[in-house]
Amino acid sequence: MKPALLILLVALPAFAQKEEIFGNGKPPNFREEKMDSKFVKSKFSKMLVAGTEEPGCVQLLGGLFVSLAEIAPLLHRRDENFTLPPELQEAIQTQLSTGSFPAIAYLVAMVRKVMIEKRLPDEWLATATALNKKVKLIDLSKLKMINEQILFVDSAYFTIPLLKERYTVEAVNANSAVTTDVIGAFRDTYLDRDIAWSGATLLDIGINQPKGKNKKKRYRDAEAEELVAVLQWIPQDPRMNQVNLLAQAPIKVEPVTIYVRLQSKQYSDIEKFRRGQRVLIKGRFWEMNKTVTELEVRDGLIFDDRDWSSGVLLGRPQDVATCSVAINELTGTAPQQPGGFAH
Repeated sequence: MKPALLILLVALPAFAQKEEIFGNGKPPNFREEKMDSKFVKSKFSKMLVAGTEEPGCVQLLGGLFVSLAEIAPLLHRRDENFTLPPELQEAIQTQLSTGSFPAIAYLVAMVRKVMIEKRLPDEWLATATALNKKVKLIDLSKLKMINEQILFVDSAYFTIPLLKERYTVEAVNANSAVTTDVIGAFRDTYLDRDIAWSGATLLDIGINQPKGKNKKKRYRDAEAEELVAVLQWIPQDPRMNQVNLLAQAPIKVEPVTIYVRLQSKQYSDIEKFRRGQRVLIKGRFWEMNKTVTELEVRDGLIFDDRDWSSGVLLGRPQDVATCSVAINELTGTAPQQPGGFAH
């Protein structure tokens, strides 16, 4: 049987078409395969349900729950692959895997179990909550979300940089011979999409309550008394990766302001968010201005967006090796319908 598929999520080329970005729009249909049955019967799976106090197992299960939480917001309809920050992927391979235990394969099996059941099992959430008292890195808010239901995005490829790139290619740079409404066609393709965007900075969260003499709403386009998050996303200097021999000043880049009309129910404690914090936002991309410098997202959920670029310690192989369930009970198996990583 085929090994688990490993996919790198890279920027789509400028000529990418709608189908390459969004696929057919239907969520993949995960069916139970032989590997999934073996996973359910494994000692590892039973420990996910029962929990553990073994130090090596706390590191192993805790590290995989950290990774599962980061995968959760970007589960998408495009295909069966899923995204994981490369730093976490490397940590799983180097810190949680041993000669007799392929941690990556078990994380793939965990994701498949969630997708097959269409939610995170209650017992897993209870185990993750207990483990996090020691691990302290698991984003429980993201696990609570998929414990209730999986909220698919249309495509993990659909990011703010891609949105800006596609607008330039399809609308701004359209030649004069084009007779179709390029702006209208662009809006039809890219607006009204379920998204999960990371890398933005929180400017503020507040109630859209009228203020001042003229009683103007604090945030335009939002309903009175609606909770709104205002984010800022700053594009990279296009010369960032070039050698600057002439000591040229950085190119001025215009930030993108994102107005997020939040759902009344949030999985994160929004009172603990601070200005300047890096956040991830899930919701429905609803509106944009003509310069793609102001975006509106509705039905928003807000989460902490951790920066893993400095690396992360999930565990130590010598400790993981002492875990009683760190044995390979999936040997020779892999999903016929592969789950894959992307970053």
